[in-house]
Amino acid sequence: MPDQTTPVSPRHDLLALQLSNLISQQSFDIHFQPLVDVNRAGILGYEALTRGPADSSLHSPLVLFDVAARQGRLVELERLVVRKALRRFRELALPGQIFLNLTADTLLAAEGRVEQIAHEFAELDMPPSRIVIELTETRPILEPERLSASLEGLRALGFVVALDDLGEGFASLKRWMDIRPDFVKIDRHFIDGIAQEPLKQQFVRSILEMAASSGCTVIAEGLEQNGDLSVLRELGVPVCQGYLLARPTATPRATLRAEISSLLRDGSTARSLLNLPAGAITQAAQLSQRGHTVSGRIDCQSVVEMFTSDEQLYSLPVLDADNRPIGILRSLQVLKRSAERFFMDIHRKHSCTVLMDPQPLLFDVSTSLRAMSETIANLDDRLMVDGFIVTKNGQYFGSGRTSDLLKAVSDLQVHSARYANPLTLLPGNVPIDNQLDSLLAEGRPFVVAMWDIDNFKPFNDSYGYRAGDEMIKFTAATLTQAADAELDFVGHIGGDDFLMVLGSANWQERLQDVCNAFDAGVRGFFTEEHLMRGGYTTLNRQNQPTFNPLPTFSAGVVTVRGDGCFENSQALSAALIEPKRVAKSRSGGSRYFVDRRGPEAVEQPLPAAA
Repeated sequence: MPDQTTPVSPRHDLLALQLSNLISQQSFDIHFQPLVDVNRAGILGYEALTRGPADSSLHSPLVLFDVAARQGRLVELERLVVRKALRRFRELALPGQIFLNLTADTLLAAEGRVEQIAHEFAELDMPPSRIVIELTETRPILEPERLSASLEGLRALGFVVALDDLGEGFASLKRWMDIRPDFVKIDRHFIDGIAQEPLKQQFVRSILEMAASSGCTVIAEGLEQNGDLSVLRELGVPVCQGYLLARPTATPRATLRAEISSLLRDGSTARSLLNLPAGAITQAAQLSQRGHTVSGRIDCQSVVEMFTSDEQLYSLPVLDADNRPIGILRSLQVLKRSAERFFMDIHRKHSCTVLMDPQPLLFDVSTSLRAMSETIANLDDRLMVDGFIVTKNGQYFGSGRTSDLLKAVSDLQVHSARYANPLTLLPGNVPIDNQLDSLLAEGRPFVVAMWDIDNFKPFNDSYGYRAGDEMIKFTAATLTQAADAELDFVGHIGGDDFLMVLGSANWQERLQDVCNAFDAGVRGFFTEEHLMRGGYTTLNRQNQPTFNPLPTFSAGVVTVRGDGCFENSQALSAALIEPKRVAKSRSGGSRYFVDRRGPEAVEQPLPAAA
């Protein structure tokens, strides 16, 4: 608040009046933007975002909360926002958690009010475990010890804590260590353009390592480009948020758009093709070679002579004293400029940096082939011949040719197409057998489930092969979404037969997720009449009418202990036949049956009819 001797401008008075009206009328809107679990292609939760009236000077949340802070009404405003956001979240029946942005001011004001806060949230009928308190760093934290005590009190009620905008504002690694949040959100500055910024990639790697040690989940904010998404997935970032996935809106979807789900599933499918041919190129390091480089101390005359004397020299990386790339010299550009009138007369002895492009195409050694191909897809054709620079820890590692990159991408696509099912693009029989044989050879324990759609043929005959193909693709998506992209494997044996290899500790929960999702989604393939009847009638091979129930999904499951009980994938496949038969013989909804024969194998409780 200004003191009595400070003149108050008319604009300041107007903003104060608008703020008072906004608070008294609660005339602000709540928008929601989803946070996406990129591995499971699902929504983790939503961040609640505040918007002032469209015709007001307070429409921007930055202006709104800044004015509230200067008027001493920040805590009052944030409490109103929380209540309205929670009510709207419940009205929309949105899934997952809700992320609420709060400043240290409001959190400090909550100190000593734990019982009152618990009562307030009980009235809103919102479990604290679904509420993520996102500490924003828009204002300095002057009493960190009191803040930590306040957060601990809220945590005791079951609330979850997130640290916002790591790397921006007043945020610091010390705050992370003091608060020990459940989530940490990386500021958009380090996410936007990460596909072409090795230093940003290294920063994110460091954050992921710290997060793994402290047991918190990393969220990448500001995702807007496909190439950045690919790099973030390769680095292991589990949750992303940004315009590429979904924009903030007052009425958000409860599920991802179909094209986004497909984009994320394609990424998971690509990563599940673990068995690549020997010598397959998968990273930038394999495409790089040590070549000629120059330092910024080399003059223009020397560089021109290098390109003039060697017709096969297309580009030269320029390195600083620490061996870090600062630009690239391109043959066509250098020779063209050197031929300009008076250029050499003026710049002959000047540093070659006046001729270089200061923004070369850079890849870290660990950049995936997929991320590299997406990056060069948008390049100017004139730059394709110059290739790219590969770095390690920010230092020059080597140079690569674009032609080699394109060939490697083509080879990988041919291999994937050869062994992937053409309809679902999931791994086919060859990679399935390779995956099983590899796990058996390593002696690792895992669970394998062989799935089959019950009553699929009558559906295919009655609704047509196109509808049948769509059901097959729906089934593949259901399995992929239930699997952990890092620990599990999904394959398509052929037709309506699929196989899952699960390394997840919660494999039983994932199998039940498949059953539930299939039973819910399969209803969308049928007419209202058939849904009401619970099936439909077709003619059998004897030309007699036969009633067919709606398709279900059933699986035979075998737990593999890793003690050599199965010699190879063929033996394991044979062992799956009996539990699959048992599962298919049972009625009711989708179900699975776990083989009892192994000493550690138990039958999972099934739906009522199973």
